[in-house]
Amino acid sequence: MSFDGYGSHIRVFEKIFASAPVNSILEFGMGLYSTKFFTDHCEFVASIEQESMEWYTKTAESINSPNWYHRYEADPEVVFDHFDNEGIKFDLVFSDGLAETRCRVANMAMQRKIPFVVLHDTEKIYYYRWNLLEIPVDYFRFDFRRCGESGKVTTILTNRYIREVNNWEIPEHERIVQAYLSPLQPVVQFDFKGNVRMLALKGIGASV
Repeated sequence: MSFDGYGSHIRVFEKIFASAPVNSILEFGMGLYSTKFFTDHCEFVASIEQESMEWYTKTAESINSPNWYHRYEADPEVVFDHFDNEGIKFDLVFSDGLAETRCRVANMAMQRKIPFVVLHDTEKIYYYRWNLLEIPVDYFRFDFRRCGESGKVTTILTNRYIREVNNWEIPEHERIVQAYLSPLQPVVQFDFKGNVRMLALKGIGASV
């Protein structure tokens, strides 16, 4: 199966599910690919749409699963408080929703010691405010870039499966390290073969 840029993270999730016990997921940003994949592979999935009521309704009508909780809510703090009060803990949190809250979602998930925190579109440092990530000392970061034109980067933050993820090879992806001096400067990506790619912000500099 092939995926466009919106589904570039599915290969990463296939690897996660094949390698670790993931029974419950909290997803911010309902998707064409992710939501159906999760409901097909998980015992419990909570999907939160943050941006479009029209998209929320369309997705909710297209998926019929007894293990699926879905809700329209822009504020991630309301969502996390809800599940904290219900005593529900998740094995994985996926941050792929409202741009200005993606980093907040990741930070709140790590504060709750979620074993896997997965971030989509982490090549866009400035737009999604990834520079505001607060990664605790017990978490490790792994960046996987989709091969080809899209260059989409999916990031895994984990505090439990560090050795396993460090050895992963994911189809159609390459392991990279990203560096930048500030969110307003181009992002430099280094792959593990020694190749370098520079991503310029729109209107700032040029890609090489």
